Amino acid sequence: MASAGWSRYTRAPRDDRMHRTQNRVRFLALVALVALFSITEGPARAEGVKRVEPAFTLASRFPGGEGASGLGAWKERVPGIEAVTLKSSADGAAQRAMFFDLGAAGKRPLLVVLHSWSTDWRQNIGIPYAMFAAQNDWVFVHPDFRGPYLRPEAAASDLAAQDILDAIAYAKQRGHVDETRIYLAGFSGGGMTALAMAGRHPELWAGVVAWAPVYDIPDWYVYNRKHAPKRHYARFIEGVCGGAPRPDTRAFHECSRRSPSALLAKAKQAGVPVYVATGIRDDVVPPRHSISAFNDLAEPADRVGDDVLVKLLAPTATRRVSTSSSHDLYERAGAPSYLTRTSGSATLVLFEGGHDVVFDAGLAWLRDKRRTAKTL
Repeated sequence: MASAGWSRYTRAPRDDRMHRTQNRVRFLALVALVALFSITEGPARAEGVKRVEPAFTLASRFPGGEGASGLGAWKERVPGIEAVTLKSSADGAAQRAMFFDLGAAGKRPLLVVLHSWSTDWRQNIGIPYAMFAAQNDWVFVHPDFRGPYLRPEAAASDLAAQDILDAIAYAKQRGHVDETRIYLAGFSGGGMTALAMAGRHPELWAGVVAWAPVYDIPDWYVYNRKHAPKRHYARFIEGVCGGAPRPDTRAFHECSRRSPSALLAKAKQAGVPVYVATGIRDDVVPPRHSISAFNDLAEPADRVGDDVLVKLLAPTATRRVSTSSSHDLYERAGAPSYLTRTSGSATLVLFEGGHDVVFDAGLAWLRDKRRTAKTL
């Protein structure tokens, strides 16, 4: 029996099919665009202001994960990114970096991003930060600062710190940098160095973001020897410290002095805005490192007790999602935040997950800040 409409087995006319195909292509293109840059900058849309954050909400979701490295991905995802060579003002050594600047007129923020412990300036999880910078007309630099942390020159050493300062100087020379809006971000070992730089040079930063940072290198060495002996970190730490950093040794002193545990007091004194966040199930850098860093920056009454993490990890725990203004960014990433605490200029977030970065949340926290740190 004939039907009044098209049978589902009847082919539509060619022009109709072409029209539907074109509509589908347009729809998929729109979906791809929305997925690429998903949310906006600032609490409310301002006229003429771009509001963009990266597509990859978690570092663990970036193709290849934390360990992926190479120039191809940078150039593919961030047109105009440059691989540059800087000369160290400390010892003349050549140091590589990724650099981006649209060359727009007017003073613009500078975003400095530090690679993690085992990689270098080509680490691909720095790309979402560069994407954010490109879409918001920021200046961006991703320095090498002596490469992987496996020798004394690396890992928040004096030379590495100077390399970061040199990268900032290079960015200022190449771009029109608003010196009240210089931001620093790092993950894991990069988070450790970011915190160290907050203490070494508190006068520079409008905001510092540290994801899953190492707080104390000798303590982390003990953790790796005991709980992760097959990982390379203990061996790398020995390379950095000049031996096993056991108490009362030169190696212990060397790695202690470059740890955030020895440097954050100055950041607190200066009032540097610092955001520390970690997954509660991180088995690479235990969450207590992030908690300890926050506690160094917080007022005594605001410090997080040892029992908080134990309670969150208990099998019978009732975890309440944080009610902070940024909790929806963690929710959207599939990593709900269970604790958000702010004391003075410091913020701590404990979220569901492991060793990871929630890019959107860190950028949302820092993007509107301006330098307020006191000169010591």
